Amino acid sequence: MKSNSWYALFLPFFFSLLIGCSGSSNGGTTTGGGGGGGTVSQPVIIDVSGGQTASGVDIAVASPASSPTPNAENLGTGNSASNTGTTISQGTTATVLLFGPGLNGNMQVTISGPGDIAVTNIQSITSTDNTPGISFTAAVASNAALGARTVLLRNSKDDITSFTGGLEVQ
Repeated sequence: MKSNSWYALFLPFFFSLLIGCSGSSNGGTTTGGGGGGGTVSQPVIIDVSGGQTASGVDIAVASPASSPTPNAENLGTGNSASNTGTTISQGTTATVLLFGPGLNGNMQVTISGPGDIAVTNIQSITSTDNTPGISFTAAVASNAALGARTVLLRNSKDDITSFTGGLEVQ
């Protein structure tokens, strides 16, 4: 099953970029050709959760730039991974594995939460069925916040995939 959860993570990131660009010095108007000219409206922040809809606004989601599109499908520690994720204990260090199309060791790895898990040693790997993947070392602080974390992967073309809630700190 393909995961489309990256859309939910991408939209807030996309809107934060819009907000960051809204302070342009051109007074909010476009100039030059190609864009049609005219006044650029101030960005409107729209919070949309899974299953909700938004009406009266245009939301553009760019197509992935990479082929194959990165898709984190299986996550685990040690030498195995599954589509349900895994647990990791406070105060431990573990090798985390992710497998899926388009994954490789050149990706940026981020773990959601308060920043109490250090990520190092990112590498490309291949599963026994030749699915591409990524491995990294995760060092969990002894006082790390408990609960599920999302592992986010971003490649050099800014395509993002995630394994939502797949790494649980115990």
